[in-house]
Amino acid sequence: MTGPVAGPLWAAWRGQRAQAAAVAGVVLMYGATVAVERLEPDLSGLTQQLAGFLPGAICLVWGAPLIAREIETGTHRLAWTQSLTRGRWLAAVLATAATGALAAAAVLAALLAWALPSAGGDPMAWPYYESHGPVPFARVLFALTLGVALGAVTRHTRVAMPLSVLLAGISQLAGRALRGHLELPYWPAQWIETASYLVLTLILTGVAYLAIRRRA
Repeated sequence: MTGPVAGPLWAAWRGQRAQAAAVAGVVLMYGATVAVERLEPDLSGLTQQLAGFLPGAICLVWGAPLIAREIETGTHRLAWTQSLTRGRWLAAVLATAATGALAAAAVLAALLAWALPSAGGDPMAWPYYESHGPVPFARVLFALTLGVALGAVTRHTRVAMPLSVLLAGISQLAGRALRGHLELPYWPAQWIETASYLVLTLILTGVAYLAIRRRA
């Protein structure tokens, strides 16, 4: 597989197989949890408690190390000296990671739709709200680029990983607090929150790009 687009994407995929496997493991854990809850009604509510875990897992194991580890090991220099601009390199690694993150979110959304088929009278309750509609997809993109940006800025995986998880968790709790304060209907709240996450995703992508451009 060669070419101006396929080459960088193929290289990015080869470099991210471990992260993809780790996130797949998280999704499998969700699948097992849903199955246990279906088989054991006494454990009802277990899946709900884990509904918001995926974004944190993605920024921890995929976003934060994506650039920071390349910088720590020096492998970024090889990519930047093979007629590949830093912008194209970042676009390739982000496109690969974003595709994987969205695929994981889609599988998880299907699992949670099976585990939580109805809103139970309150569509704004966070387990249902955060696992249905466009919000979970936008949130994983935000979490991914949050980890990427922190990794590019700090250049240290061990710094970026816990910091990205902390900030992702704070943003999630802040979103819940704002939803409770604004009291918007379900779909307006979904689209406003989705748009907010996507704007933040673009900003964080820009931060990551500026950080790698300034690196010698």
